[in-house]
Amino acid sequence: MAPRWLDQFVNRVDDLRNDAFLYNIRPKAEDMASTKQGAVLILLHDGAQGPEVLITLRSEGLRSHGGQPSFPGGALESGESAIDAALRESAEEVGLTSASVDVIAELPQLFIPPSNFHVTPIVSYWREPHPLTTDASDEVMRAELIALDELANPANRIMLRHRSGYRGPAFDVAGMRIWGFTGGILDRLLHHAGFEREWERERTVELEP
Repeated sequence: MAPRWLDQFVNRVDDLRNDAFLYNIRPKAEDMASTKQGAVLILLHDGAQGPEVLITLRSEGLRSHGGQPSFPGGALESGESAIDAALRESAEEVGLTSASVDVIAELPQLFIPPSNFHVTPIVSYWREPHPLTTDASDEVMRAELIALDELANPANRIMLRHRSGYRGPAFDVAGMRIWGFTGGILDRLLHHAGFEREWERERTVELEP
């Protein structure tokens, strides 16, 4: 039986799909031909302290986003759907069994300029939890289930400014600083799922090189 918070979230998925703040991150028409296609899995879990979300820490030295927290995911293979890619990459990165997951929604594609990826976020519920491992992947160092309540804690929230001029929401949790694409999605997820709490949006921290 699905937890009550999941039912409430499902009822607000359309609000997340139509969020103007998040979905202004689109590639220009002239960039579409060269943009790579990818997908990430936003895996929600019913933890002991309420809903949690899976965040992975990418390995240092990777050419793209090395050492950064992220949702599991990666590039689409030929003929593959975004849902299939998100589940396959999650299996490869953290050993997630696809049959244990219920897909809730496929969100509109977003653009990640640094890696030139057009990414489809897949929102899902982990119906049958099992142990996760990063042993089979050289792309991921850690896999953490982080409570939405911990993410929503004002003490764990900042605005982060990149040297490029980018300024966006970030989270200091589980020994990680979650920012950029992942931080932006989490910010809107908290808002539309009803977990957001008042926090100091003017508190800005410069991203360390």
